[in-house]
Amino acid sequence: MVPEGLQYASIPDLVTKIKSIGMNAIRLTWAVEMVDNILDNGGDVEIKESFISIFGVNNGSRVYDAVMKNNPSFAPNITRLQVFDAIAAECAKQQVYVHLDNHVSKASWCCAGDDGNAWFGDKYFDVAKWKRALGYMAEHVSTNMYNERPIPRPWSINGRSQGKSWPNLVSMSLRNELRRPSDWKQWIFYNWSEWYDNMTAGAETIHKANPDLLIFFSGLKSDSQLRPIFTGSPVGLDQVFDMAELDYANKIVLEVHDYDADTTNCTQKQINLITNSFGVLDRSAPGTKTVFPLVMSEWGFSQSPDQYTAPYASCLRRFLPEQGVGWMTWALSGSYYVRSGVPDMDEPWGLLDHEWKDWRCHDCILKGLLPMVQATLDGGEQRKGTITHARYYAD
Repeated sequence: MVPEGLQYASIPDLVTKIKSIGMNAIRLTWAVEMVDNILDNGGDVEIKESFISIFGVNNGSRVYDAVMKNNPSFAPNITRLQVFDAIAAECAKQQVYVHLDNHVSKASWCCAGDDGNAWFGDKYFDVAKWKRALGYMAEHVSTNMYNERPIPRPWSINGRSQGKSWPNLVSMSLRNELRRPSDWKQWIFYNWSEWYDNMTAGAETIHKANPDLLIFFSGLKSDSQLRPIFTGSPVGLDQVFDMAELDYANKIVLEVHDYDADTTNCTQKQINLITNSFGVLDRSAPGTKTVFPLVMSEWGFSQSPDQYTAPYASCLRRFLPEQGVGWMTWALSGSYYVRSGVPDMDEPWGLLDHEWKDWRCHDCILKGLLPMVQATLDGGEQRKGTITHARYYAD
């Protein structure tokens, strides 16, 4: 539950790396389990204790020592949430937005139907604790409760700060990649009605705790399906997604994920995206009843020269800037402290190399991602204020 990569690099260096190719935001993921620990066990856990609990005394201490060497501003007893605060502070210093993403309930690799995190009421997905955690994090970023020193506020968004503690935080997601759980007893509850009741309740929790934040709604099928939300199709008995009924209507942003690496036909790929999600941007699109801002909050591919020129990446590299939407790419991570029980596991999809020092695939960045970032920013200036509230890029 400690943000990744700090045993290899400092927070300032990583934020500078993101900025170097024009990216202007990070998607910072967190687990409900961290908040459960804080509220149920009398306070947060120091990162040294966290590393030792995962790796044992010797290896855990070595990882902790490496993190502290790379980040000398950390207090010896720094906690997990204080590391999140430090990341937000450095991003504010370098004028990078933060989007806070509730990725899972139990901290583990995501996302599968049998991981216990898939759907409301799943093995680890306690709905009451999820809503409690959303409220806690929304409140935390607006109260400065863990920071001894004020975070610098060199800039604001739309003329105001969105959070007292994290002035560069613009948004929170409700949940990452809702999906059908493997447990057959949960299948009956996997539907748009359950989605509507829980997601609107979660959004209300965030809005009450921090009314300035944009709130990201993900859809079904691992966040690839949004159509009922914007077409006025039923999301329950005599219920549609009606913005007029919601106090936070002007804070809603829809998010979509896409990993269709088998794409061979870009035209058909675009049709599918417009049908399932991107139709939300165009009132004239078939079936669209309500227009919402949209962000593609995950897409990505293995960082190798043959992949960035493949149809999938080439298609999205053109399509997303043309649509004028914000997007985030999975993932920045070059490696993980531990993933699926494997220490120091490599991430071939990571923009950075294993040791978080250099780009994993220079052509992928310089010939692929960098021009895409610039095209998105150029298009955003031309459409400013018409489609999305803000632009988001790095994960």
